[in-house]
Amino acid sequence: MNIDELFAATERYEASASENHRAGSLSKTTLKKMFEIVGTDIGCSLETGCGKSTIFFSNYSKKHLAFCLDDRDMPSSSVTYFENCPAARGPRVEFVFGPTQRTLPRFEFGTPLDVVFIDGPHGYPFPDLEYYYTYPHLKKGGFLLIDDIQIPSIARMADILAEDRMYEVVELIERKTLVLLRTQAPTIDPYSDSWTSQAYNLRRWYKNPQRHLVDGKMRPSFLDLYVPKS
Repeated sequence: MNIDELFAATERYEASASENHRAGSLSKTTLKKMFEIVGTDIGCSLETGCGKSTIFFSNYSKKHLAFCLDDRDMPSSSVTYFENCPAARGPRVEFVFGPTQRTLPRFEFGTPLDVVFIDGPHGYPFPDLEYYYTYPHLKKGGFLLIDDIQIPSIARMADILAEDRMYEVVELIERKTLVLLRTQAPTIDPYSDSWTSQAYNLRRWYKNPQRHLVDGKMRPSFLDLYVPKS
């Protein structure tokens, strides 16, 4: 079904069953824009978290990996919300239950990812950890979506990635969901150091202000702004 039909189906489901889920819900505007950008014919997608987005990915991805807690024994379960929705296409979704801090490092990826949506635990450094274990598997030309960048620690990660040559900023939806396009730049080796090749560092390297990108943009660092306590 198209995106408007899917919205109508989920709205009927929520109205008739009085279903909701504990993790909150992406707005209609955000969801619609997300899938306008990433498309509705996705090979393999991955999200951390579960909710209305999982319903949409189950319709538009041939295979969707959902890394989340199994909260089916809790009130307003996000997993139950998905499972009971008539519009959800359950066979397309593989749930990987448990804290992503444990499940992602252990998971064996067999299929490259067309879309990665980071929306799991929000405290530092957990979104960074989710990025670390998923970015090597994201296809060039794929999309990385980061939700809730209004949270300062997630915003910092978004700032770093938005300047990286591996990504091009596509859109910031409702000032909270960042969409990045994976460019053709080489993938940073996850076992390397690589800090001296990253734009975020080159623009702020306090020890050598002459070393910066050709665009000449110099940005203040924490060390520049820090005032010692008296």
